[in-house]
Amino acid sequence: MVLNITKGAEEIKKEGADQLGDKKQHFHLEPPRGLLNDPNGLAYFNGKYYVFFQWNRFAKDHSYKEWGMFTSPDMVHWTFEGSALLPDQTYDMCGTYSGSGLVIDDKLYLFYTGNVKEDGKRKSWQCMAVTGNGQKFLKLGSVADTPEGYTEHFRDPKVFRTKSGGYFMVAGAQRESGKGALALFRSDDGLSWKYSGMPAVSEANEMIECPDLFELDGNYVLLYCPQRRNNETDTDISSFSAVKTVNFNEQDGTFDDADLDQNFSKPDYGFDFYAPQTFVDKNGRRILYAWMSRMDAEQEAVFSDGEPRIHCLTLPRELTLRDGKLIQTPVKELEQIKGAEVPVICGDDRSVRLCPGDRTFCLHFTVPDPGRAVSVSFHGGEAFLTWSQEERLIHFSRKNWVTRQYESRDCSIDSLQEIEIWSDRSSMEIFVNGGEAVMSSRIFPEDSEPEVIIKGLSDNADIQMNEISGNYYM
Repeated sequence: MVLNITKGAEEIKKEGADQLGDKKQHFHLEPPRGLLNDPNGLAYFNGKYYVFFQWNRFAKDHSYKEWGMFTSPDMVHWTFEGSALLPDQTYDMCGTYSGSGLVIDDKLYLFYTGNVKEDGKRKSWQCMAVTGNGQKFLKLGSVADTPEGYTEHFRDPKVFRTKSGGYFMVAGAQRESGKGALALFRSDDGLSWKYSGMPAVSEANEMIECPDLFELDGNYVLLYCPQRRNNETDTDISSFSAVKTVNFNEQDGTFDDADLDQNFSKPDYGFDFYAPQTFVDKNGRRILYAWMSRMDAEQEAVFSDGEPRIHCLTLPRELTLRDGKLIQTPVKELEQIKGAEVPVICGDDRSVRLCPGDRTFCLHFTVPDPGRAVSVSFHGGEAFLTWSQEERLIHFSRKNWVTRQYESRDCSIDSLQEIEIWSDRSSMEIFVNGGEAVMSSRIFPEDSEPEVIIKGLSDNADIQMNEISGNYYM
C-alpha cells in the first residue's frame, strides 16, 4: 500500500465534509476522516490549547499511527490542523505512539513512543520532538531506551514538573516476568533523562498503559490503564482505566502504595472511556481528556459503516478532589454553547417529556427526593438511565449495534442529588452529583425522533434542557 502523507489539513477536512455521516459529533473532537484513539501532548502554549491524538488517516483501523492535531483559543472552538508527527524515522517507522507534552523555556516539547517491528520483534524508543511556533515540529530522537528488567512493551511517556522544580517521566511497562509495571525517569532540565526505578507493579495484569501522575489539591493522583494480555500470542484481551491517590516521594521516586491491583477506583463507569490524559490550563486548572471508545473490531466496522471517521475524545473536564475522591466536571467554557431552552411537558402520569430538535443537548435535573426510583428514556429506547435508592445504583443501558441487544453498566453511589447529561449526535456523557461519578458512552443513532422522558421526579425537581446547535470544530 502506498500512503500519501503529503495531503494538507484543508484537503482532508474537505474530504470529510463531503461525507458527514449520521454519527458525526458536533462538539466532541474527532478527525475529518480515519481512526482516532488516545489523546496525546495536551498543552496550553503560545495562547492556544493543543490536543494531539493518535491518528490513522488512511483507514478506520489501527494499522497505522501518527499524531494529528487540534488547536483552540478557548477549549470550545477548535481547528483541525492536520498531521504533527509522522512515522518517518528509523526509531518510529512503525508508528508514533502515545505520549505527552510539556512547555519548557517557551518551547513545547512532545514526548512519544517510537514503535519498530522487524522480523516479528518489537522495539520501543521513548522519543522527543520540539516546536517553537506550534506549527513545525523538529524530532530530536530517542531520549530513553528500555531499561533492564522490562520487555519492549514499554510506552506512553507522561512528563511532568513538580512544584520543587524536578522533572519526571512515568511510562507504562511490562516486566520480564510478563506482568505489568510503571517505570520512572527523572531529569534536571526536562531534556536529558535517567532511569529512576519501578515505583509500582501489577500481578493481575500483563501490561500497564497510559499512566499519568500529577499533583492535585496537595495530593498526587495516578491515572493508569491495566491491560490483560496473552503473552504467548502477543495480543491484548481486555483493559480499563483506573485511578488512585498516592504519596509520591520525589527524592527517591517511590510510591507509598506500589500495588496497582489494589485501592483503585474507576474514573468513568460508562462503556467508552480509555487512555485519559491531563494538563494544566492557562488558569491553573487540571483538565482531562480521554478516548471515548472501547469498541472491538466488529463494533468498529458496524459503527463506521458509511462514515468517513471513527472515534472521538471526551469533553474537556476540570478535575478536583472531594474527600479524596476524583471529581470531574465539564469545563465552564462549555456553558457558552448552550442554546435555546427546551420546553418541559408534564404528562398525566407525572412523567416529564422533552423534545429537542436534535440529539445534541445538555440536560440537568435535580432529585430532591433520592428515595424515589427515577428513570430516563432516550429517543424511543436507544438508551435508558435508572436510579434505585434501595440498590444505590445508577444503571445505564444502550443497544449494542452489533447484537441489537441491550447492554448495561452500573455505578454505585450513596445517594442521588443531581444528573447532568451532555448528549452529542452519537454519544452521552453523564455526570452524577456534580461529577462524583461519570458514565461516558457512544450511542448508535436510530431513526427515532429525539425525545427524553423522565419518570419518578418529585414536583419540586428542577429540570432544564438546552439545545446545542452548530459545529464547534473545523
